[in-house]
Amino acid sequence: MSSRSVRAIKHLLWVIPWAGLTVSVAQAASSGCAGLAQLPEVIEIDQGLQQELRAPVSIIRVAVGDSKIADVDASGDDAVVLTALSPGATSLMLWTACSKTPRQAMLFVKGVATTDMAATAMPPSQDSSLPSQVQADIRFVEVNRTKFKEAGARFLFKGSNNSLIGSPGTTPNTVARPGHVADAIAGIPLDNDVFNIVWGGGSSRFLAAISALENSGFAYTLARPSLVVLSGLTASFLAGGEIPIPVPSSGSDSVSIEYKEFGIRLALSPTVVSRDRITLKVAPEVSELDYVNAVNIAGTLVPGLTVRRTDTSISLADGESFVISGLISSTTRSAVDKFPGLGNIPILGAFFRQSTLMRDETELLMIVTPHLVQPLAANAQLPSLPGEGLRNYDPSWGRLFFLENGDFEGRSGLSQ
Repeated sequence: MSSRSVRAIKHLLWVIPWAGLTVSVAQAASSGCAGLAQLPEVIEIDQGLQQELRAPVSIIRVAVGDSKIADVDASGDDAVVLTALSPGATSLMLWTACSKTPRQAMLFVKGVATTDMAATAMPPSQDSSLPSQVQADIRFVEVNRTKFKEAGARFLFKGSNNSLIGSPGTTPNTVARPGHVADAIAGIPLDNDVFNIVWGGGSSRFLAAISALENSGFAYTLARPSLVVLSGLTASFLAGGEIPIPVPSSGSDSVSIEYKEFGIRLALSPTVVSRDRITLKVAPEVSELDYVNAVNIAGTLVPGLTVRRTDTSISLADGESFVISGLISSTTRSAVDKFPGLGNIPILGAFFRQSTLMRDETELLMIVTPHLVQPLAANAQLPSLPGEGLRNYDPSWGRLFFLENGDFEGRSGLSQ
């Protein structure tokens, strides 16, 4: 035997010589000797993979012809693990207690790409059974809570000796001269947005008012845009409008108009990787007109835009949901106007100060849920469309007068 063949033989953890077998071991082995005929005579493995070969009896020794093509290791008493190292062909021999001669098989190692791995790595566009269209459902959920408190007192006192004391704002357009005070009738302005309690006496020489207000409210916003797009492409969606913005020209009095989009916008770029994995590049945006922060451009009042947007890439399975962005914002503003010193007096100091408190809390979430979808079959019946039940709404005069209660808020059809 050549030295190369000797190097190719790899023993198991134990070697049992045939001549030294006891009768009990030989009898136990002979019970499964008939099953050796079921072992394959040709074995094919892809490069870089492993395969277990199990015999019906205990294996005494195993060897491969070329250790550069395949390697072999023990896996219990009756099995070996074959490891494909490089493309080529070699022989495999197994010794058992059934025969003095080994059981032989041909071992073929194929190239790097394997059949199973190639099927898994097949591009989605080449897999006819894999849906290639993605529907992304985006949910914008925003809750805004506000709280406002105001408490204060205003007073005005005019003495008989041309003396006067009053809170801020109680003596508008009043002029004081030496020896004479308040040519104009002073008064306390009432705030129509708060509760006012006013009393006076002494021929209007004393006038006082207490203003108090506590206001709280909330706003809930929900937007659910959906968009269907082919895998690997980009689609956009806008539900809103465009606002004209005047743009003065430099060096002249002419004004041009530019349009700015606002509303619910969605840009989506999905890629179907497999049946259980979808990668998404998604850029949702919600904007609305803000007249509180409006600006004056060339004599035209142009509102600002309140915008909530995100731009990110994620990987999800069909039907899974992910919170792609979130915001918790809390703002508290408080102010106290008071007369120095007197406003710090306990209890009585309340008549010499005015306090306001404003709190604004905002919670915002953006959630995305992708779905693999297929088109409806030709001539298939479509679900009822939104408002289908109201399309031919034309009640009689009697029904309109006696029975109509104005309940048109229920959603129907695809909106459900």
